Amino acid sequence: MFPGAERGSFSLLREGGGQFVRDAEVDFKKRIVLKNFRSKPLLPSHLLLRLYRLMIVAVTAMLIRHHFQYLEIQGDDPITVLEVQSILPEATTLRVDTGPRAGLFVFDATGNEIGYVVRTSPQSNDIIGYAGPTDVLVVLGRPTLSPNPPSAGSVNPSTENSTENSTENSTEKKLTVPTRKILGIKIRHSWDTRRHIRWIEEDAWFMQFWQGRDWKNISTLDFYNEYMEGVSGATLSSMGIARSIQHRFRLAEENAKVTSPLRLSGTDYGLWISIGIGLLVTFRSGWRHRKNIWLGLKIAAFVYVGFLNGSLIAINLLAGYAAHGIAWQLAPGLTSLVLISFFIPWTTRRQPYCNHLCPHGAAQQILSRYSPWKRSVPSRYAAGLRWIPFLLILVAVSFLVLRLPLELAHLEPFDAYLVRQTDWIPIAIAGFSLLVSAVVPMAYCKYGCPTGALLEFVRSHGKADHFNRKDMAGLVLMAVTWLLINQYENIHVWLARHS
Repeated sequence: MFPGAERGSFSLLREGGGQFVRDAEVDFKKRIVLKNFRSKPLLPSHLLLRLYRLMIVAVTAMLIRHHFQYLEIQGDDPITVLEVQSILPEATTLRVDTGPRAGLFVFDATGNEIGYVVRTSPQSNDIIGYAGPTDVLVVLGRPTLSPNPPSAGSVNPSTENSTENSTENSTEKKLTVPTRKILGIKIRHSWDTRRHIRWIEEDAWFMQFWQGRDWKNISTLDFYNEYMEGVSGATLSSMGIARSIQHRFRLAEENAKVTSPLRLSGTDYGLWISIGIGLLVTFRSGWRHRKNIWLGLKIAAFVYVGFLNGSLIAINLLAGYAAHGIAWQLAPGLTSLVLISFFIPWTTRRQPYCNHLCPHGAAQQILSRYSPWKRSVPSRYAAGLRWIPFLLILVAVSFLVLRLPLELAHLEPFDAYLVRQTDWIPIAIAGFSLLVSAVVPMAYCKYGCPTGALLEFVRSHGKADHFNRKDMAGLVLMAVTWLLINQYENIHVWLARHS
């Protein structure tokens, strides 16, 4: 270090140092700036950890949602690029459309969208031709303003002014908004006889009848006016195909118009009042020392939230939200409860649901406070028991993704509070867990609740928080979810062979 640097000055060296002194001063200042920059990270480590945990939950839910959307659209016989290329040779990639039409977008090698495809199954499987339903691939092109083909029944050839009528009809069909037109159809599979299906495929008029028509045209088509009477010798099969295509298009048009109105009920209002009380006692701690108030709140949570209202957060509810979306229009109160139960712990370290609103947690708190038999689990066993909820989460996600027969409500006791709808398994879990909690305080919350473990996973622990084994377990859960989704078909093939 230069002598003048210790006193914050380079004056001594400036007298005889020249360019060397100026370079040393610049270098010294750069080191100070770099040191200050390194000492102040862009985000504190505890905040990065909170974002990491939120990312684990969000990505896992998105993977499950996309997986179920893919299964709903593709079904048990997915559309392949090779099939689409038989009608649209430029196709290289298919991407699921999560909209009401429930089809697949088609992209070329450069990533440009060039078309759209749907299949008539499973939506039209109830439409029978000769011996059964037929699955048809329908390929549409880019949106264009080209008109639909004129209706065969709108023009009367015997009329003297047939040319004028035809011109007038084509003018009425001019479009102002671009729409997708059918490029072609292809029969994928049919329960009808192969001979009849071959006759249909060889009938040029029937196969080309669909070309150039958009969604609305197919949906409103009157086959009688169009002289669509099927293929001679295969009338039942061909008309079954025609009706299947029209039903599939009509269903898509109807779904596009359907909107679920917001429905409010006494259950929602009661739950919102309960949430408000829960948030109040979460952020005001003076009530805890008043035994009568404390006991009254716990009994209210047990009786009203559990048995009377019945709006509980459970692993089967969260799995349903992840797989099929959140039904906020039909259950706004329950949706609010779920959002608050994740958001408040993630931002404030407080846990309003588990501590103040969960009826099973309230029952355990009462038992833990008034039970004369209290024992603690030895630490060498407690550490292992705390992994049970995470194993249950892994089981629930695995069975959900693979669509294996497991009632997720049977992993927890919460369905026992829905007395009229439950069965004996949740009731048995609820009774046994409360008996154990009478001896080991809060035993189920600590060692058995997957829903509580998920809410605890996202909870912030302040600046002292650090990466631990549970965070690694969350990463493993997300990786397993991705692996099961990508190996879904192979796993089911293996299960079929060994069943």
